[in-house]
Amino acid sequence: MRIFIIHLCQSTCSQHGLRERDITPLLEALRATNQHHIEIFEAVYAKSKEGLHSLVRAHAQSYFTNPLIGLPKTYQTWLQACYYAIKFRGKMMSLGELGCYASHYTLWQHCVALQEPICVLEDDIHLQPHFFEGLAYLQEHIEALGWVRLMHLFTYTKTPTAFSQVQQIKQNTCGSGTQGYCITPKVAAIFLKISQHKWVMPVDWVMENPYLHGVANLVIEPFLIAEDQVLSAQGNIAREEGHCARSLACFRELNRLYVRLHNHT
Repeated sequence: MRIFIIHLCQSTCSQHGLRERDITPLLEALRATNQHHIEIFEAVYAKSKEGLHSLVRAHAQSYFTNPLIGLPKTYQTWLQACYYAIKFRGKMMSLGELGCYASHYTLWQHCVALQEPICVLEDDIHLQPHFFEGLAYLQEHIEALGWVRLMHLFTYTKTPTAFSQVQQIKQNTCGSGTQGYCITPKVAAIFLKISQHKWVMPVDWVMENPYLHGVANLVIEPFLIAEDQVLSAQGNIAREEGHCARSLACFRELNRLYVRLHNHT
């Protein structure tokens, strides 16, 4: 299985005054067995010399981004925001979160183009001792599973599946991370389809909420990777601390009803 590491390269970091993460230990660990093709995937940074990255500009929604970004607010974009508030609830998105979404979105496109399952890793993790054993298990069963995360943040109640090492999280969640996962072209295409809209919630929220796309939220246990606290602290994906417009508050609350109705249909 091809393994892609999402990483901001030195030139991008230098251009924007960021600190590049040292992924040498991760690369050495991944190359220890020579069983998989390893590729560093250049992460999408939200800004470019011309302004916003093209994907970010296409998918950012003015009422769900900081006004300093400069996207126009019109009656039409407000009506659009009301729709997204009801369907997705949403949150204020930082440029880092939009860039992260764009990176995973681009890898999903690559997965579909390859027409083969891939493993996606972010660059702030380290491998658990049983990583390759677990990856071999997923490689054997991934077509039936669709997508499986290799770890998650926070604690959830999980349900066993027909696959002994895979558990399902059935509750709706609000961000368990995208540190690592395996995915098939079929599910990548589904995630791409739901991502044709404006991006008003982080990419992990979208991936792990089945009410949006019908894809189960699965995780292999024990986890195959762990977050590297030192590298994670060097992150370039700050959360947006601002709040959505008050005029959207009632529409965002309607999302709870939308989800309940959707889950009972």
